Amino acid sequence: MIDVRRLQLLQALDQHHTVAGTAEALNVTPSAVSQQLAALARETGVTLVERSGRRFLLTGAARVLLEHAGVIFAEMERAEADLAHYAEGGVGVVRVGSFATGISDLLAPAVAALRASHPGWRFEIVQAEPEESTEMLRTGAIDLAVTMSSPHLPPSGTREFRFDPVMVEPFDAVLPYHHPLAACTDLELGADLADADWIMSGPGSAWYDCVTAACNQAGFQPRIVHTVDEFSAVFALVQAGLGVALMPRLGWTGLPAPHVVIRTVRNTARRHIIALSRAGADPEPLLTAVREAAGKVPVPSVAPLLVPGSAGTG
Repeated sequence: MIDVRRLQLLQALDQHHTVAGTAEALNVTPSAVSQQLAALARETGVTLVERSGRRFLLTGAARVLLEHAGVIFAEMERAEADLAHYAEGGVGVVRVGSFATGISDLLAPAVAALRASHPGWRFEIVQAEPEESTEMLRTGAIDLAVTMSSPHLPPSGTREFRFDPVMVEPFDAVLPYHHPLAACTDLELGADLADADWIMSGPGSAWYDCVTAACNQAGFQPRIVHTVDEFSAVFALVQAGLGVALMPRLGWTGLPAPHVVIRTVRNTARRHIIALSRAGADPEPLLTAVREAAGKVPVPSVAPLLVPGSAGTG
């Protein structure tokens, strides 16, 4: 490996031709110049200088090396300029991971906005489930995780990581269009949904844990009749009139919903969406952009639904 500082010394020798002149220009001793030239010759394995009286002349090999040195020095200057720009917030590279709906509803709009406001920044997005995020951060595979509260996260206050809140995401009721409660604008979890047939993911999933905990808090155990993992499958089953579901808000916002209604629920399940990064990292400007995207997540319509065939529909 060639020491770049020795290349700078060789370049100075080419300009001043003597060890004394080179030493004076670089503010070092002549013996240091001689030692560094000898070390550079050992690193490259070629003869770099020839002595002619008190002057030193560069060999052809040294000329070849200096041609590359110019490119190296230029790249170093660009790197220093980019680092200064980075320190001012003008450029950066961030690898960010998130669960699927976090990507579609938070990261995608956030990064799209930053491409206009921060053109010097580059973001690389990967899907990372909550159980993967901590280890991916620890190994450097990602720099920031937009994830959700779960047992897989490190304990709050861990010095190794930084926790920044993004949003508290409520779970909303998904009902068939002709369901008796479809015309209601706001539901009560225990009073309205305790006797329903439920559609949910399997035990052990974050979705299952959140919803069953909220139902238990409301005083009932949901009667789960269909078990699925994909939100699009939930919609298909609800559209067919086969049950109801509580879905996280980020889960339904991007899905087409013919013959389905979405309603807010009092005492519903909630999950905390957070940005997790290494303790020494600065999550900006992405954190602000993600929070702005979170503020634009749609909420269920509050207008009462007139179900076809009911009074007043004509």
